[in-house]
Amino acid sequence: MPSTHLPMPLPHRHHQKAAEGWLMLGNPIEAMAELDLIPDIYRQRMDVLTLHWTVCSALRRWDEAWTVANAQWALYPEAVESWIHRSYAARRHTGGSIAKAFGLLEPAVDRFPQEPILRYNLACYLARMGQDEEAWQRFQQALERGDPLEFRTMALADEDLQSLWPRIALMS
Repeated sequence: MPSTHLPMPLPHRHHQKAAEGWLMLGNPIEAMAELDLIPDIYRQRMDVLTLHWTVCSALRRWDEAWTVANAQWALYPEAVESWIHRSYAARRHTGGSIAKAFGLLEPAVDRFPQEPILRYNLACYLARMGQDEEAWQRFQQALERGDPLEFRTMALADEDLQSLWPRIALMS
């Protein structure tokens, strides 16, 4: 059985649950300490990679998040969050950029045609690059595929979409 699918025995599951708990309590440093206690053989599991990426993100350790996201994407390209994590980290890691993040995420649209958050994130990247009309189109596509109220509310709090706020605020 590949290590990516190995069931995680106790006490390692306890470390994973403890890391999740520390993260929910707003203490990513303790969450990382718990993750560090999980043996390497179990660190390639999707759930552990996702947790590791989330902790890195909370700690703003973007270079480490980039490494984790690339491993996650290589092992689990069928998981939309692998693509999202990779592009998010690509924007923030050393040498990263919004254009790089956009370029890595855009191919996921063909792979996951009904996933609204992909289009939402692409709209954010396009808006940040000053391509407001293209951003508006992607945002509209996100609304068509997801909960319009949820996405409008999220967008009005997202500074990446600030250039679109007047148009979003006029939507009914």
